[in-house]
This record gives sequence, C-alpha cells and structure tokens, in this order.
Amino acid sequence: MDDEYPTCARTYATLCIHPNGIDPVEITRRLGLDPSSWQRRGALSSRTDGGPPRLATIDGWFLATKDRVDSRDSRDSRRHRDWLLDHLEAKDDVARRLQELGCRMCVWCYWLSQEGQGGPILPAAQMRSLADLNLELRFDFYGPIEDDLDLAES
Repeated sequence: MDDEYPTCARTYATLCIHPNGIDPVEITRRLGLDPSSWQRRGALSSRTDGGPPRLATIDGWFLATKDRVDSRDSRDSRRHRDWLLDHLEAKDDVARRLQELGCRMCVWCYWLSQEGQGGPILPAAQMRSLADLNLELRFDFYGPIEDDLDLAES
C-alpha cells in the first residue's frame, strides 16, 4: 500500500450515525468511542471547516479519520476505512442493537483528486466487513485539485 498515492490530494472517511431520537451522548456511552463531532437537532452545531455555526436539522454522531490517519492511499482509502472498521467491529453487537433501535449508519469517504484521475477501490474483505456491520458506503469525489483548492481544507 502506497500511503502517498500520487493521484490523491486528500482522503478521509467518516462513520456517520443518525440516532433517530437517541441522544448522541448515549451513542458515545454505548459505543465507548469518542466522536470527532456530534450534533443535536435544533441546536447550533460547530463546523469542521471553521465557518460560522449552523442550526442542526438532524441528530448526528460522527467519527472521522481526518487528522487521525496519515495516508493518501486513494486506490481504496483502505487505511481510513480499516481504521473505522477496526474500531466498530469490536463493538459490532452494540452497532447492531443501535440499528435495531432505528439508528442509521454509513461510512462516508471524501476523496480529492490531484490530477483528475484515479480513485478508490473497495477490497472484498472491506465489503464483507461493511456488510456484516450493515453499513452503507458513500463517496464524495472532488477534483482535480486546481479546481478545488478551497475544498482541500474542508
């Protein structure tokens, strides 16, 4: 695995949990994991891009690899997804119970192209892990970098 994959300017992944009425603090307690951020519906929510706070329209709990995993291996964003899956697989029974209670969960991957080519690959082992945890996988693609310099910092 090449952590400095040349076609990728930046990549990270985020486990997103929309708790469906369960307080985000309760999600933290049940999982035993500290989120990167969380929000309550109707409350002002701080923004990771440094912009002004905004009113949250839904509850949310988020665990991101941004600034936690140092890899631009965009062929599969593997290190980022593996980091999230390693943390969640140890709590698979809790994750399933939260889903039974109505929580929606997914892994969202951000990928910024350096030159307008390349992209992630999803290995079979990760597909199995995502399926076992009943997680959707979503991608946000941006680039090439000269078109999206402002997005590189978001």
